[in-house]
Amino acid sequence: EHCPFPLQKKRQGVVPVDTKFYVGWWNEENVLVAVATNLSAHHFTQEVFYHIFHSAEIMMVLASTDGRYIYNANQTFRKASGYTIEELSGQELTDIGLFLNEERFHRIMTRYVKTGTAKGEATVKNKSGELMTCLFSIENIKISDKDYLFAVATDITGRKQVETKMRYLLYQQKLLADVAQLFNTTVDFNDTINKVLHLVGMHSGVSRINITKVIDDGKYYSTIYEWCAEGIRPLMELTKQVPIDSIPDWNKQLSELGSVLIDFKNVVDISDGLKTFLQQIGVKFVLAYPLYVQNIFWGFIAFDDCVRHKVWQPEERHLMHVISSNIASALDRKAYIEQYKNSELRLRMALAGAKEGMWDWNLITDEVYFTDSCFTMLGFDAGEVEPTSRHWNELVHPDDWPLAQKAFAEHRLGGTEFYEIVFRVRTKDGGWKWILDHGKIVESDVNGVPTRAVGTHIDMTQQKETEHKLQELLTTKDKLFSIISHDLRGPIGSFMQVIELLTSDVEIAPEMQAELLNELKSMSRNTYYLLENLLNWSRSQRSEIEYAPRMILVNDVVTENISLLKGTALQKDIILKFDTEVYVNAFADYNMVNLILRNLLSNAIKFTSQGGVIEVLLTHDDEWVAVTVKDSGVGMSQEVVEKLFERDHYHSTYGTNNEKGSGLGLMLCSDFVKRNGGSLRVESQLGKGSSFIFTLPLHGIPEGESLVL
Repeated sequence: EHCPFPLQKKRQGVVPVDTKFYVGWWNEENVLVAVATNLSAHHFTQEVFYHIFHSAEIMMVLASTDGRYIYNANQTFRKASGYTIEELSGQELTDIGLFLNEERFHRIMTRYVKTGTAKGEATVKNKSGELMTCLFSIENIKISDKDYLFAVATDITGRKQVETKMRYLLYQQKLLADVAQLFNTTVDFNDTINKVLHLVGMHSGVSRINITKVIDDGKYYSTIYEWCAEGIRPLMELTKQVPIDSIPDWNKQLSELGSVLIDFKNVVDISDGLKTFLQQIGVKFVLAYPLYVQNIFWGFIAFDDCVRHKVWQPEERHLMHVISSNIASALDRKAYIEQYKNSELRLRMALAGAKEGMWDWNLITDEVYFTDSCFTMLGFDAGEVEPTSRHWNELVHPDDWPLAQKAFAEHRLGGTEFYEIVFRVRTKDGGWKWILDHGKIVESDVNGVPTRAVGTHIDMTQQKETEHKLQELLTTKDKLFSIISHDLRGPIGSFMQVIELLTSDVEIAPEMQAELLNELKSMSRNTYYLLENLLNWSRSQRSEIEYAPRMILVNDVVTENISLLKGTALQKDIILKFDTEVYVNAFADYNMVNLILRNLLSNAIKFTSQGGVIEVLLTHDDEWVAVTVKDSGVGMSQEVVEKLFERDHYHSTYGTNNEKGSGLGLMLCSDFVKRNGGSLRVESQLGKGSSFIFTLPLHGIPEGESLVL
């Protein structure tokens, strides 16, 4: 066999050759041997050239060196172009009109004239007007000492069509992926629909897309979503209430044919009413598909063209149909979600104030998929944390993780119908949230071995906080009842005994009677203070005491309380000391500070022995005032000091003269000091007395820590 095709030179130009092929034996192997004969200037005759020229299966043209006139064209070119040799020979290329773009042709020829060669891709038009895309190469060739323009071309129209279709398919897939991604987000549904319509509109090139719903029990159509290209008039307000009966053939095509396709260039078989309606809104071409939600005709989506008569290719119509189905599925899902809001689970989520995250666990590969919500409810941005089991496990509180594993293992073995546990998970800011993890095994293999589990995460933090507050209220109630039954019952019982003794017929010596009256007076005063603390503490727990800070002179509060309790101190020969020369102001609630000092002084008197000393000291820095109530009383062990302000620790102690106490006063002091932005601490040694120190802001509650004493 021989091949009469020219070879491309290394730099430029071609070498005409005639190549023959032989099958032979070389070095004990079958080989294919090619022998090429140079047909260049010395050997290249017109007879040899035209033999190659006419037998070639690629398009070849021989023309003048300036490219104006065609001298000859081979059979392959004539067949592809549709022209005869008579129609081509001697004709100017511009007269034939081969090139679709004349400017492109002149650029090619300019390049050829400058360099002696030109290559590239061009679109040409055959005799019947069909377009062909060709790869071409133009070189200078010498035949029998004459120069010619020699053009070789290959028709790549089919390949270009495949490439175009592939690009369209890729773009189509990207569009479908973008639409699916939008519908999988948890943002506002209306905003999502509008974004989808924008994407589809830009892709399809239509003028308008509208989604229309059936309303009023099937009486009217109402457009609820609309996208318009630039310069196209919106019609949503004009199509809010279109009687369905006025366009019966529209409904018939939607229901029977599954689509509507109307082109006003070829209008057939539509009613005058529908024709008039479409013309009024300026539609030249419309494609529409029905939308079914929960298996009921919900409405339709329409693609309008108001500028041109768009030609819909089959693949384009298929794409619009798929997108219509996606939109219908989204509307279907939205309808189910709206129904689901009233279900038990939605109610439970609403009560818990939680957002729901989803997880999907492959039990074979141990891969877990988490939705973004699992992490956004913890304060992370979407995508900030890689949604893997390892990252999630690192966030779960180490004390709770073994309990979660145990609960799921029990469910996996069939011990429970569902897996459910509440545990703590670390948030982005370092805090903790309570998460309800609820799931179920949904798939197993043929042997019954679980392979997949799915579940939800619900933020239960608010519910847990509510439970904690409820527990505190229950503790407060129990504390209140305990004090009433324990600390008030005793003094009231003593009142009754003393009063019965004083009112009985038994003769009582005047000295004894005076002593009993003094005892009754002391008990009534202590009971009054106890009851006052009880009421104030109860009101404080219910946040019924208003915090009203102002500038106060702390000396006045100290002096007032020393005067009030001086008589009680004298009964035990206790000396109350206070340096009245030191004047200190504070920004605080006067009534709260007054109650704090009264309780601390009362406690100091109660636990100071006969002849002891109690001293009140005032100090301050640039931001804080420190008030110290120091006594020489019985003091406390470190163990007692540590439990002094614990709410769940009931601390009731008798004073040095058997004065009764409930521990409420100190808790009330602690609450009121915190309400004023300060702190309360204790320094004490058993048998050596105690110092209670609390701080108040000097100019209002400053930023940062309170005064460190």
